[in-house]
Amino acid sequence: MVRRKVDRTAAGIAVVVDGPSTGATGMSSNLERFRAIIERGFSEGDLIVADEVCAETLIEHEYLSRTDIPGPQILKAQIEDARRSIKDLKLTIEAIVEAGETVWARSKATGVDPRSGKPVTIDVIDICRFADGKLVEHWGVPDRFALLHQIGALPPPPQQT
Repeated sequence: MVRRKVDRTAAGIAVVVDGPSTGATGMSSNLERFRAIIERGFSEGDLIVADEVCAETLIEHEYLSRTDIPGPQILKAQIEDARRSIKDLKLTIEAIVEAGETVWARSKATGVDPRSGKPVTIDVIDICRFADGKLVEHWGVPDRFALLHQIGALPPPPQQT
């Protein structure tokens, strides 16, 4: 039995604010599968998690993500691209909601821009749909404008008066 601290439950929707993390093997919920993607995959660079949680066919909606390869390879490419783009990448789930087969999450990505050497912090929104215990569809929205602003690639925001 897996126990989680649940903040609120209404109409079959669980809002999880804290809980244990486990490996993908033996995962019993989509929340655990999602956590494995974030913690093992993106934060630790463990590409095996993609083979464990992705369906062979993954419908990918994230801008610039590859879609011409099998599902696990899509997730592996995303992990590798993210870890190349942000050195010492660490993703921390700040809010997560599960409703039926879908998980919505807001995470904080931190690390260092490898070109400028500047520390960066961005928000990432993910929506993942699972079927039969496998990730089958994903929408990802990393705040690329925040990243560009922090590394000096965008002009500073206007002064507020």
